[in-house]
Amino acid sequence: MQGVQARNPWLRLVLWCALVYLWVALGLFVFKNALLTMVVYHLALCGGGWMLLRSERAPSFNPKRWELWVFAAAGGCFLTWAAMELVVPVLPASVLPDVTTAPLAALGVNAKTYIPIAIYFGLANPLAEEALWRGRALPLLAGDTSGAAIPNVVQAVLYAGFHVMPIALMFSDLWLASLVVFFAGIVFGYIALATRGLMIPWALHAGANAYLLIWFGRFVVTGHL
Repeated sequence: MQGVQARNPWLRLVLWCALVYLWVALGLFVFKNALLTMVVYHLALCGGGWMLLRSERAPSFNPKRWELWVFAAAGGCFLTWAAMELVVPVLPASVLPDVTTAPLAALGVNAKTYIPIAIYFGLANPLAEEALWRGRALPLLAGDTSGAAIPNVVQAVLYAGFHVMPIALMFSDLWLASLVVFFAGIVFGYIALATRGLMIPWALHAGANAYLLIWFGRFVVTGHL
């Protein structure tokens, strides 16, 4: 592993992303099990990330100013609610993809399994993703350039990239949902760099996920929105 550590940070990032993408693809399309996908994705994300993405400039989870990250969590939830309930209904039908939960049911996502899945994606998943994408990958790339704008875009592209696979299972058209995830990655990265910490982007991320989980939960339990 030391030989890998000495290489270009971009190569280390590519190796890590390949590991994450591979396990997500295997879990969703080969083993076809949502819970297994969560486990192997988390192991690839965290285990591979800590081994491959070393950076002395990595921001940390600073618990100071707790009122800021509480506000960020509420803000993330509110902004996601506004987007889903106020913006989406007025968009032209031609740009909105069809949504289906049939593939989720085939992966084992149902009313009984949704609660542990929601807890994971509401708390643990945002924590892990911020720690690795914004806490490790972004500083690793930014430390090798004169600015942080391009590295932030790169990490957002890679971050959105692996989301394409689960998005493809539920949405008939990929571009709108993928674009939203990409811009979310840009925002999370910018906040992490601006605050030199991960608590605010994590809280914002968790708040956004919380509303999405409630929104999709209605669909999973009732079968319709």
